[in-house]
Amino acid sequence: MAWPYHFVDLTEAQKQQRRQNLDFYAIVAQLSALAPLLAIQCYFLCSKLANRSRVDEDVPSSPHLKNGRHGERSGLSNARLIWRKLAWRCGEPVDAAGGYLGRRGEVSAAAVWLVYLLVLCFPRTGDDYLHLTKRFGIVAASQLPLHYLLAIKSPYSPITLMTGCTHERLNIIHQLLGRIITILLLLHASFYLNFYVRSGLLAAKVQEAYVVCGIVAIISFVVIGTTTLAPIRKRSYRAFYIIHVTLSAVLLPILWFHVSHIRVFVYEAAAVYALNVGLRMLDSKQQSGSLRVIPNSSLVELSVDNTRLSGKKWLREWRPGQHGYIALVDGNVPYALRRNPFSVVSVPAIDGHLRFVARILSGNTTRLAHQAKLGQTNHRVHIEGPYGTGNHIDTLLQYDRILLVAGGVGATFILPLYQQLLSDLSPSKGSYRRQKATFVWIARSMADVTWALPESTTAREGFAERLKIYLTGNVTNDAEIGDSRYAIRERVEEGRAVYAENQEGIELEERKGLLGEEKVESGGGDVQIYAGRPDLRRLVDRTFSHRDSERVAVVVCGPGGLNRGLRREVGRWAAKGRAVWFWEEHFAL
Repeated sequence: MAWPYHFVDLTEAQKQQRRQNLDFYAIVAQLSALAPLLAIQCYFLCSKLANRSRVDEDVPSSPHLKNGRHGERSGLSNARLIWRKLAWRCGEPVDAAGGYLGRRGEVSAAAVWLVYLLVLCFPRTGDDYLHLTKRFGIVAASQLPLHYLLAIKSPYSPITLMTGCTHERLNIIHQLLGRIITILLLLHASFYLNFYVRSGLLAAKVQEAYVVCGIVAIISFVVIGTTTLAPIRKRSYRAFYIIHVTLSAVLLPILWFHVSHIRVFVYEAAAVYALNVGLRMLDSKQQSGSLRVIPNSSLVELSVDNTRLSGKKWLREWRPGQHGYIALVDGNVPYALRRNPFSVVSVPAIDGHLRFVARILSGNTTRLAHQAKLGQTNHRVHIEGPYGTGNHIDTLLQYDRILLVAGGVGATFILPLYQQLLSDLSPSKGSYRRQKATFVWIARSMADVTWALPESTTAREGFAERLKIYLTGNVTNDAEIGDSRYAIRERVEEGRAVYAENQEGIELEERKGLLGEEKVESGGGDVQIYAGRPDLRRLVDRTFSHRDSERVAVVVCGPGGLNRGLRREVGRWAAKGRAVWFWEEHFAL
């Protein structure tokens, strides 16, 4: 089949008609984004209605009632079973280029959106090659305002308010949409390049300002997309962040000078950018806090207590599982270029203070650690937040069984959830309600754990009631755990490999043999400590081994191998139709 598009000469009337078609399909492409947003609203509404109508699934003791209920509810149960399996499959992670690309449902939706936008590029183009070329560009430009909207971190983001999704989930969609825009712009640029070469205009065109702006814009999009790849981002987060922030701001004036026809979308994107800056300023405060490097670990801690805190209402806004961006106040360098995400490891509503912990890496965290070692007791820090999902506890309390798993520094996300959960389930140690929760923490050494344990013996006993700690370092005797108050309860025997970690998470690399867990009775110490790794399959099977009607929540935060291994084991039960809520927290930047 011959290529249908050609270089054609148009009259002024035809060029005007082409311009109208270009503007029309750009508006259609932009307004089409309302469809998935409305679909999400419908989904939330249906979910609420389904939860209200959900009946108690306990099986009646009477055979007559059992048969009656089975007849009445079989259709609904089958539909719920199919929905659970579909939802689980859509939640499968998709990895690409050595990093996390998104969930299967999100990646599939992005692919559909790309195809839809490409389809919008062809109607009413006839055989006009330049019309198709321009259509790629203007349809890409129409997505810029949405792209910038998805980048807003504040909980007051318009899309967050519409969908209930936090920045962590929207950021994945933001990245996928950025790749879609880059693909369309590359098509736009390559088609124009072909036209210039075949028409002998290349030498003249590359000297014109608007073409140069277009070339710079394309290169900027490619650079931004390249630096977001996991290997590059992990190698130098600081370079990634500075490039991303700088180019996202510079791109808008470059596109404004490129062509006048896309300026309406540039204005919209600029307004969104200004909104983002304003919201981040509202979410930011300067506080006086203390810094310290946690002994025998690579962790740095920032603590802001009530006596140093300005704004008690702001303190109450922080919830377990959230994070903030921390930077030392320094007039020489803009704090926006020096901030790093820190997880809040305290529960302000209970503890009355803010406490942040992060792994010491290159850049800002190294600088914070250096300041901490200088011995100063008072530091002016810039805290931006809170960001992240703040309703995890409300969700967890709706489930009958809860499993929390942390790998290494991933405990900074899990710990406040665990602390708040114990408080909400029951304030009394040993209560029946507390038995529904289990927290498993896999760490390299006891030094990576003791910072989180309360100093008071009474408080520590209650805190450690549902906690199991697995040390994966080369622990040969109890003394090596670093604290005489703790002892190894059991050195678990080697078993079959359930998960492996060969690329990230040093705390899971120290001990290559996978270890299986045996039940250990409490006694002696107040913290259950094991040498080795837990058998994830056995751990998950125990969680699901109760009534089939129990709804189970599993939350994990750690290296990719741990997250994938746990999801694989939970997936065996999800495939059987068990009601599962699985939350995998990523430390993606």
